[in-house]
Amino acid sequence: MQFRERAKVIQLIRTVYDPAIKRGRAEVVGKLDKDFPVVDDALRRACSPAELTEIETYLAQRRQVLTRESMAQAARELPAMMRMAEHYFRGGGDPLAGTNAAEIFAAWDDLKKALHKSGFRKEKRGD
Repeated sequence: MQFRERAKVIQLIRTVYDPAIKRGRAEVVGKLDKDFPVVDDALRRACSPAELTEIETYLAQRRQVLTRESMAQAARELPAMMRMAEHYFRGGGDPLAGTNAAEIFAAWDDLKKALHKSGFRKEKRGD
């Protein structure tokens, strides 16, 4: 199962094999409110027990990541991680690179808005 965080929701996506096109196809199973994610009855009926376990694990990890200390550490480590991601995309060959890129673009747009709103502006470098 994939978890795609959007502006206000977390989309839950499963890949289902489609014999007509002879490959996997993404299917949106449901969505959760990003600020107060709760697995409701409709989502419970739509998911297998293994998928529900995966959702609960994802939400637990997400709660842990969203602690203040974790957020500060992530901000400190982000520049180095971005450099590593640069090498990853330059290397090519990963079939999931497109999905990763889409998630990065969405997260980057959100980060740019947060930086701007917090008063941090891109400084001109004297290169």
